[in-house]
Amino acid sequence: MRVIGGAARGRRLKTLPGLTTRPTSDRVKEALFNILGTRVQGARILDLFAGTGSLGIESLSRGASSVVFIDKDRRCLEIVRRNVAETGYTAEALLRLGDALRELQRLGSEGAVFDLIFVD
Repeated sequence: MRVIGGAARGRRLKTLPGLTTRPTSDRVKEALFNILGTRVQGARILDLFAGTGSLGIESLSRGASSVVFIDKDRRCLEIVRRNVAETGYTAEALLRLGDALRELQRLGSEGAVFDLIFVD
């Protein structure tokens, strides 16, 4: 799996071994980001069930201003942390460990606002 567009294009992303995560294929990512077009630039993104962080990192590579990654699996968030660091987007990323619905409630109570939300 790799970043398919933007500044980090071609960078390989780490995944967890086995079937714990099912990363979004490059073909699906390409179709999704072709549809989104320039809406990603400057956007605040929420990546629920982040897994490897592929969609959020792709967004950052294409000019998103920030991404909040949420996953309940500590191993997944460690992979996201490594992928974010290796692509150079640590400052633009916030990682949250926990149940998606609870984290959504917390984000709402904190006044967080997002332009795009990925639920994958």
